[in-house]
Amino acid sequence: MIRSLYLLALGLLIALLGCSNSEYAPGAGENDYLGSLELKDFVVIRSKGKTVTLGTDEESASIKDRPSMKSYFDYDFIIGKHEVTCKEMNLDCEDSLPATDVTYFDAILYANKKSKAEGFDTAYSYTNLMFDANHSCIGIDGLIFRPLVNAYRLPTEAEWIYVANMGWKPEQAWHNGNSDFKLHAVCSSFTDRNGVCDMAGNAMEWVYDLWVPFHTVDVVDYVGGKASEGVEERVLKGGSYNNDPASLHLYNRGDVYMVASSTKANYVGFRLAFGAIPNPLYLDKQGKEVLQKYTVMVRTNTVKQFIDKPLSKMVFRDDSRDVLVYVDFNDASAPVLELNTGVTAYHPDISPDGKFVAFCTGVEGISGMSKVYVSRLDEGDSTLIELPAESAAIPRWRILENGDTVIVYVNDAGSNKEEDAFAKQETWQVRFSKGKFGKPEKLFDGGYHGGVSKNDRLAVSGARLLRANVNGQPEVWYNQNQACNVSLSQGGENKTLFLDFGGKTGRKFVGESYGTHERALIADSTGKLIGSVAAPEGYSFDHTEWILGSDSFFVATLADMNGSHKKVVLVNSYTGEMLSLVEGEELWHPVLWAHHRDKNSRWDYDSLGLYYSENGQSTHYLTQKMPVLWTYRDSAEVVTLGNSHMQAAVAPDFLSMKAINLSTIPCDMHCIDSLYETYISTHFSHLKYLVIGIDFDLWGEYEPGESMALNFGDAPGFKYDRNHDYWRGEIDSAFVERAVEVAEAYKMQSDIIDPHGWMRTECISDWGSGGKEFADVVVDSTWSDDSRRYELNYAQLDKILKMAEQHDVMVVGLITPISPYYKKTGSYGRHGMRRSVAENLIERLRKVESETKNFVLMDENKMGDHDYLGDVAYDYDHLCWTGAEKLTARLDSLLITLESR
Repeated sequence: MIRSLYLLALGLLIALLGCSNSEYAPGAGENDYLGSLELKDFVVIRSKGKTVTLGTDEESASIKDRPSMKSYFDYDFIIGKHEVTCKEMNLDCEDSLPATDVTYFDAILYANKKSKAEGFDTAYSYTNLMFDANHSCIGIDGLIFRPLVNAYRLPTEAEWIYVANMGWKPEQAWHNGNSDFKLHAVCSSFTDRNGVCDMAGNAMEWVYDLWVPFHTVDVVDYVGGKASEGVEERVLKGGSYNNDPASLHLYNRGDVYMVASSTKANYVGFRLAFGAIPNPLYLDKQGKEVLQKYTVMVRTNTVKQFIDKPLSKMVFRDDSRDVLVYVDFNDASAPVLELNTGVTAYHPDISPDGKFVAFCTGVEGISGMSKVYVSRLDEGDSTLIELPAESAAIPRWRILENGDTVIVYVNDAGSNKEEDAFAKQETWQVRFSKGKFGKPEKLFDGGYHGGVSKNDRLAVSGARLLRANVNGQPEVWYNQNQACNVSLSQGGENKTLFLDFGGKTGRKFVGESYGTHERALIADSTGKLIGSVAAPEGYSFDHTEWILGSDSFFVATLADMNGSHKKVVLVNSYTGEMLSLVEGEELWHPVLWAHHRDKNSRWDYDSLGLYYSENGQSTHYLTQKMPVLWTYRDSAEVVTLGNSHMQAAVAPDFLSMKAINLSTIPCDMHCIDSLYETYISTHFSHLKYLVIGIDFDLWGEYEPGESMALNFGDAPGFKYDRNHDYWRGEIDSAFVERAVEVAEAYKMQSDIIDPHGWMRTECISDWGSGGKEFADVVVDSTWSDDSRRYELNYAQLDKILKMAEQHDVMVVGLITPISPYYKKTGSYGRHGMRRSVAENLIERLRKVESETKNFVLMDENKMGDHDYLGDVAYDYDHLCWTGAEKLTARLDSLLITLESR
């Protein structure tokens, strides 16, 4: 049990003080500091010793809001009485309105700005910022939350719920029944007895937390989740002027679609909190406590841009915990994983294909027995493969000129200072293929564990002296000055990277004095010094290693004045520029793998398949589905296109014919037309049926081309495809293999999207109404009186039908079912289209069906008079997996009938 002893003590305290969720005692408690601040428009919340319930156990609630979980507070905090306003953020909108259309990053930057302006420390630190064309922050490198600091910050979800529960009255807030679907001045509706307003309605609010599932375990000082894989999903609270008050609950945790840190909307704002969180608790997706042992300082794209290579990953040793740690920079969130080796592990090295890590049990400079093992860089496979040698140390992967992959190692990694002792050491290599070792073969006498060149003509070592084997002849370089941490580059130039002890030779070359390991020195293939890089002031280098296939970049640890190795950096050996990668307590032996370009390939591997972008993509669903597109281009007979309704409604595995679901968000007829014209009609030679979503209540949301732009973003893969006319008839198996490889490397194949593109969602009862027979409308219906965008989308539909006819493809227009309770409103669905307008549009589609031989309309909604009842839905207008099975079975029957004709 998480912090069981602490909870026991806290439980006794709560038993004495009471467990109310809504108790408020201004000026009470021990935290005189918070009470003494008197921050304008903020109120002190005496939460210490109290508890709050997050989530719910109601079956009608979304799966993302279940189950309930209790969190205890052992601290007080301060919270803003209202949302941050346009005036406070200096935005171009009415002063008294909540500041909206801001990203999570915008909110925390404002918190820092306010802290600085009022003389406080800041709660967030970072290394780099990224902005879009509208000056919104869409990315932050090296973002660190500093919970122990008394500063302005976003409230946690637990804090937000605790405060909101003091006066939760959604019916008195600004909601879709009284707001005219627009923002109102802060605190112009209900205000609770503490002066806090707008917790329900008006604008939804960012909180600090990353979304992870709740678990049935009591916790203390809960602050959300820790990213593991994929895109970070954030928590939103409170609802907005768009929502029906009956749909607003304290336990709601998000919006209609997934919310990322770079998301922004005109109904999402934030309020600030203030105060330290003494013992913050994070959980992972399995409900396990996440310890704050390591902090990744960069985003994936930053590493890519720094080294000009698309894929990279790193392994290092945490000496304080005796484990190897794996950081996957190919993943959007750069997760940190501890590798379960089961043995003490030093000197890791990543295989050329990036799939394995080799390591040893011995340490450079110390004689004695050592073993070398290989393990997969896969969290699910911790099997160790032992190298068959009596003693083996300091493994290094390399690829021979014949293409074989081998591991070079030494039988003894002890000091090489004494000639006789060094002569008794030996350097060996062994082939490694398909997860198995071959027979070891000796290369030469001497323990050259710094690396061996591809042609075997140069080998180096440095455990006291910088020794080299040049064309089979042993040499001592660097004027016999002391050297260590030697690494031979594998980029073709055979450069030797090493550290020294501020010796005479190094000082003369640099032109100034320096201390032990304060310079990284570089020698050419003859031993001549050609470069050096200075460590940052107050630090020294240790554990220097060239990155795979590079003569330019290396990684190293930085040791502070106390000798603690708290940081790993990536270094440009030419410019001396450094990129901080990760921080921790005692980090050793980093190795960075970067994808090596195939110079003989016709494809640009820096762009091919890189469909992910941190800039400009509103969601990453199309990114995840592009490998599906390429994989099944020669076999799929059915392709479905559309937006989230189609993504959830059609399960390809339940169709009789080979099918894939390429629906994405957002996607109107312009998007469907674009995908069909550029990718589908060009590459799907066996396509018979194109099933498209008819979501006319969303046809007014985007200008032509806008929805496609929000899927493509700035991703180099889409640009690469577009610049080559989408490869009409040109791609080969190498292209497809690369596209899939990149998708797997970036871990963009989400666990909620199956191999054929269907997004399986969990079910809630009664279309999310909880037995109250209502449905939420979030947009004012007046927009549907404008027919311009309908006509634009109809024109695209007509274009699609004509293209499909040319390719002998039948088009099925599918209207997916939504909540039958919209019949009780004046709206067709969630997005506010008048029902009368929808009826006219359906009639028009019927006319298209009667006049077009390759178009069939499949209306499963029937203006709400459908038979999709019970537990068939994920929310008001999306089917869940049971509803999808039902709809897909009916679609299958239709396709079989069409096939028989």
